[in-house]
Amino acid sequence: MLHNTFYPAEDGNTETIVLLHGFGGNSRIWKYQLPLLSKHYNVLTIDLPSHNEGNLRLSQLEVSLDAISKEILAVCDQHSIRHSIFMGVSLGTIFVKYIQAFYPEYVDFGILVGAVATVNTLLHGCARLFSKIGDKLPFATVYHVFSWIIMPGKRNEESRSIFRKCAIALNKKEFKLYMHIFNQAFRFSKLFEKEYHPENIYISGKLDSCFLRRTVREAKSTCGRMIQMAACGHVCNIVQKERFNEIMLKVLDRNYTVIAE
Repeated sequence: MLHNTFYPAEDGNTETIVLLHGFGGNSRIWKYQLPLLSKHYNVLTIDLPSHNEGNLRLSQLEVSLDAISKEILAVCDQHSIRHSIFMGVSLGTIFVKYIQAFYPEYVDFGILVGAVATVNTLLHGCARLFSKIGDKLPFATVYHVFSWIIMPGKRNEESRSIFRKCAIALNKKEFKLYMHIFNQAFRFSKLFEKEYHPENIYISGKLDSCFLRRTVREAKSTCGRMIQMAACGHVCNIVQKERFNEIMLKVLDRNYTVIAE
């Protein structure tokens, strides 16, 4: 079973939030949100396959969005969580959306942070290339290049630094397999755009030059709510943690009218 941690609500509330991190990271990326969330919600953090030491590896599973989603739901079942809020960041948002699409009974609504939607030809092509030769190249170089493609330019330097530090948990083999997952995710996003999900809230940085434009399009086509954080890149829950936390709490209170960016 995937590595996970359950934090009971300090005030005894029974509502639960499931947190899913992004590619290369682990549940520690939620360290600035956990103290706030656990005051009023049960919180379940789940580490994706191949992320965190000793965790289940992607190479031990069928390499598919469905197989990983079922592992996530197995953890939810273990904790008797049948219906909850799901919050994901980056690649984690794909699994929130996939579970909504195919196992909707588990999801109250999704908070999609730095969401991955459909992508441009360059990123799609790089994912396809790395899925074929990703284990033949120096791993540090591959991850360095991949982080630049996802978060280009000087303005995303902090986000890239966080991304690369988290890469320690992966290896060449698992990285290559995750490129197959990204390719599936891009195809799935085209289908998800055609669905109706007004319950979802998207939170992205205005400097997220790789994903923002198409995430805005996805939010509009699915009737979700889009919130753009000024002067912030892809990993907005860390780069601007205090402002993100303010927005997160207002979103959880359904207090959208006072959120302005």
